[in-house]
Amino acid sequence: MMDVVLLGRVFRRKDAEGLKPMELVWYEEDLKDQELILLAALAQKLNLVDADLYSMDEMLRMLSRFRNNNFSISDELLLPLGAGCFPLGAMINHSCDPNCAVTFVPETLDMEFRAMRLIKSGQEVTQTYVDVALPRRERQRRLQRKYHFRCNCARCAQSLQGGTSPDAFLDADIDGIPQEFWTQERQDEVEQALKEASNAASRGAGETDLAMQQQHRIEALEKLAERQGGILHRGNIAQLQTLSTLFSAEIKRGSVRAMCRYGERMLEFYRRVYSSNHPMTGLHLFTLGDLYDQMAQTGADPADRCDAKAVEYLAEAQRILRITHGKGHRLVTLLADRLDHRGRGNVEARSQRQ
Repeated sequence: MMDVVLLGRVFRRKDAEGLKPMELVWYEEDLKDQELILLAALAQKLNLVDADLYSMDEMLRMLSRFRNNNFSISDELLLPLGAGCFPLGAMINHSCDPNCAVTFVPETLDMEFRAMRLIKSGQEVTQTYVDVALPRRERQRRLQRKYHFRCNCARCAQSLQGGTSPDAFLDADIDGIPQEFWTQERQDEVEQALKEASNAASRGAGETDLAMQQQHRIEALEKLAERQGGILHRGNIAQLQTLSTLFSAEIKRGSVRAMCRYGERMLEFYRRVYSSNHPMTGLHLFTLGDLYDQMAQTGADPADRCDAKAVEYLAEAQRILRITHGKGHRLVTLLADRLDHRGRGNVEARSQRQ
């Protein structure tokens, strides 16, 4: 639906400077895509586009340009806000190991490309068109479906065997064998086991007491995670998805200790799959550091251990977000204040003990 609104705006806009959406690439295959045909018809029906000025083919070509070039606009926490057409940004090619992160200025939603590692003179600037935490087969499927190309980046060229590639275990079984090498028997076995465990995870859906419903859901998810752990590799993305769901469920329940436990497992995954300066890792470290800070304040665990973890994670989060969001960003400033406050507090605490 967002593309329909953009379609009307682009066709009506006459004052665009520089590279224009009309100049972006489109694909012949998209002109027969039923989804795009329906969107074009909807744009006409809503009078967003003057049918006397623009033919159905012209609208389909523009929708194809949107599909292949538009960006999802996200907030500072990488949560989606909408979509936009950024022609210059669309000129930057894809890599499954990109050297840049895409973020948006909160006040203006201007797009920014920020280098996550050193880019040497003459080296290509790259971004990613898909979530690089997805298994290679799924990334390739999405890239082919939406962008009409097969990725041949250095990461995709790596062998899945040997365990050195970030993709080696993203869809692997407990023995570390990637899904594309499974036998049919193994495929059926895993699918059946996960189906049974997933069905169990719906337990408690009819419970009227919300607290009890939440408890039942967490128990079922824990069993699902346990079952996955017995048949899938620790680095399989399905385990991350379950851990993430458990993490969210514990947020609702308010169990900080459990959140830290699941958050640590998620961090292990992020460090393995994302680059060292990826914003997802930075934001997760911010969350984990805050949780350990809460535990240190309440004395739920050894205070010194929680305090050390809080400082370690908050400091690393600040370092990463300075790179991906900018040193003047609100989150970076907030982290600096938190760390400064903790530093003063620790000095005062040591003085009191002495």
